[in-house]
Amino acid sequence: ETAGQDSGAGDWISFLRSLEKPTIAAVNGSAVGIGVTQILPMDIRIASENAKFGFFFVKMGLVPELGSSTLLPGMIGMSRAIEWCLTARLVPAQEAKEAGLVADVVPPEKLLDRSFEMVAQIARNPGNALAATRQLLIQNVHNDDIPAVQRSEGKALAELYRGWQHKEAIKAFFEKREPDFSQPPA
Repeated sequence: ETAGQDSGAGDWISFLRSLEKPTIAAVNGSAVGIGVTQILPMDIRIASENAKFGFFFVKMGLVPELGSSTLLPGMIGMSRAIEWCLTARLVPAQEAKEAGLVADVVPPEKLLDRSFEMVAQIARNPGNALAATRQLLIQNVHNDDIPAVQRSEGKALAELYRGWQHKEAIKAFFEKREPDFSQPPA
């Protein structure tokens, strides 16, 4: 069996996208083949300066898997995705950042600290808005039907406007304090 065909590997993307919480990949070293394609569906990728990314499939007489033939061009553009995949070269971390594959490049000793810092920054925001925003971005990334996109955004907004987290954010703004999204008010 091949990845994504009845082997359960294709469920990886569905699994990641079904999560309510964002996913972050921290890459330190070489991410090649499935090592790179498995992190493409994650929400954020952070790399150490030592990281390298390789789409070596053609060297092995294969093609990219796990949805990477749509995910990669969506992140870095078609021309660059074709070049990376057809040359099958190792792409250094800084080039991957400039292309849009990774969000940040840090020294190796700072990789986990940077990842946890980003997690903490995200976690300070209301969970319902995080989940809704994440799902809208996943759902609409390739949707050119702007009225349909606006309808899905409007539906999410209507629901979030009614939530206690939005009310807490407004109250905190007027009280000039940080909002507390840890639990609903009693």
